[in-house]
Amino acid sequence: MKVYIDLNIFDRLEKLEKLEEPERKFYEILFSMLKEKRVLTAYSNAHLNDLFRGYKKNPNYIEGHLNNIKSFTDNLCICQYWGEKAALLHFRDISDFFKEKVDDWEFEFNSYDELFEEEPLLKQTIELSKFIPLPLEFKKGYVDPMFGVMFPLSKIHNNLYALQSDIFNFQLRLKSDYGLYKSFRANLITGLNKIKSNKELIKSLNANVQELPKHLELSDIFDVYTPENKTSDNAIYSKIIDTFFKYDLSGYKSDGHFNNMFDDALHTFYAAHFDYFITNDDRCKYKAEKTFDKLKIKTKVITISEIEVIKNRL
Repeated sequence: MKVYIDLNIFDRLEKLEKLEEPERKFYEILFSMLKEKRVLTAYSNAHLNDLFRGYKKNPNYIEGHLNNIKSFTDNLCICQYWGEKAALLHFRDISDFFKEKVDDWEFEFNSYDELFEEEPLLKQTIELSKFIPLPLEFKKGYVDPMFGVMFPLSKIHNNLYALQSDIFNFQLRLKSDYGLYKSFRANLITGLNKIKSNKELIKSLNANVQELPKHLELSDIFDVYTPENKTSDNAIYSKIIDTFFKYDLSGYKSDGHFNNMFDDALHTFYAAHFDYFITNDDRCKYKAEKTFDKLKIKTKVITISEIEVIKNRL
């Protein structure tokens, strides 16, 4: 039996002796199954992302958290590496993997301009985009205040370089400015609802897109209007991350933090390789269940209070 465990579960296992009943009983069952090797689990880079956010605030406790996860996984890791067509299940020391993440953090770029500082030839080529004007229709978007928030440099300079800078800088801000992601999501939902309430447009969609469901949801509008972009060489990775994101945008059980939402989507992707996904995060559980249901993935999502479901199966 393979189970994927959210970080909130690992955290409670680490504090097992301090837990009170009836919570402690549930974790003792899981603890026993893991230590007796009756169930198999693994850590992922999504766990490292979760830990890294805490590390940036206070690095003093990270070694204990890493050792706790190592004790239950024996350094078994599942990771979707860049350019690979499938997630790799392999042994990798979690402390070394985390140190690599910390080292990479020191070289992260804080602006679009920094990307090309050590590549003079590429920088010269990119500079040419400053002479390419944006289409005249682009300025019409500034009627929406959010458009101005997303593309401030493009409004001033009106060229391709400014647009590229705005896109890069906006995704950085989404990760750090929690209020921005909330505003962006609310703005997007408002726009999608306007489309949904446009009877003539929906009638046209139904006439031209035969596979549309009878009762159109926001995620269905996304499917119609977004192109088939490839976000990964692993097709199921793209499907799960995109589906999870669309459910977050729908407004119910949404996450206020973009990084949290993305890492929950990443946990959901990795959990799809296991029989069970155990999490106490209500928002993550809801969106993971919806994602698995829509994509017909058999992984079951449970909370720790339902742990006897696994025990009885064993």
